[in-house]
Amino acid sequence: MTAFCEINIKDGMPTVEEAMRYLRGECERLRREKYRVIAIIHGYGSTGKGGAICQKARQWLKAQEKQKKLKTVIFGEDFELFNFDALRLKGQYPDLADYFGGHNHGVTVVEL
Repeated sequence: MTAFCEINIKDGMPTVEEAMRYLRGECERLRREKYRVIAIIHGYGSTGKGGAICQKARQWLKAQEKQKKLKTVIFGEDFELFNFDALRLKGQYPDLADYFGGHNHGVTVVEL
């Protein structure tokens, strides 16, 4: 069993629908394979307010968390020292150290 995985849903410039289909499929596959934490690279877009893939991915991930299908969802800008869930995950999964600091709006960290 591997605890951590990174997936890039914006690689290859997919449509929003393609990126979301890939995200949903990878979350299911990684859960079946007993992964614990995923760093999802969705990008932030060039508009300064988050591109369509970023917005849809975040919206879907938060809905999954609310429905208790995901344990924890932390947006990159919140993955920092003052977020207790971020500190807990960083302590449990040292591979997440590269994402720690709260400055990357193009990444979301998910605990399955």
